[in-house]
Amino acid sequence: MNYEQAQTVFQCASYLLSYPDDEWARDLDGCLQALDDLPHRQIVGYIEQFINHIKAVPVRERIETYVYTFDFGKKTNLYVTYMNTGEQRERGLELLELKQQYKAAGFDITEKELPDYLPLMLELASQAEPQHVVPIFQKYWRNIEEIRNQLHANDNVYTVVFDAILTALNEIGVKSLPKGSV
Repeated sequence: MNYEQAQTVFQCASYLLSYPDDEWARDLDGCLQALDDLPHRQIVGYIEQFINHIKAVPVRERIETYVYTFDFGKKTNLYVTYMNTGEQRERGLELLELKQQYKAAGFDITEKELPDYLPLMLELASQAEPQHVVPIFQKYWRNIEEIRNQLHANDNVYTVVFDAILTALNEIGVKSLPKGSV
């Protein structure tokens, strides 16, 4: 898989991790179409599995699952620096560093979301050059992997979205590093 194809995966995953309202559900097929020509069939399979499952779920249940998983789950929230420091002051330094990395990549972010919000990070990955993306995701690989593991332990449907993300990151050279190295 080339980098441009990985960017398509990141864009789709960012969308799939956004709030699942009615408009979101209407656009799921667009995500599948965007991935239609992707040669990495395992990633396409993960996304198809998620979309096929989520389409069969009533709206209320879909929203409740999302809110329970990502808004109330301390170990599964979508703010990847939260695992490192929680709400402590040190987290502010990490967030500032991330903002500076986004700016260096030419990616403008609003004040609407914190820069460690995974869908926003994936949006960056879908638009920025690899030299900006790889170091960011290398640093937070373990955190993303830990969210995935928590989802898997709870048999959560979103696990496969994280499988797609981690597989695509691996394809562009982002890998889990030994503990203590960054």
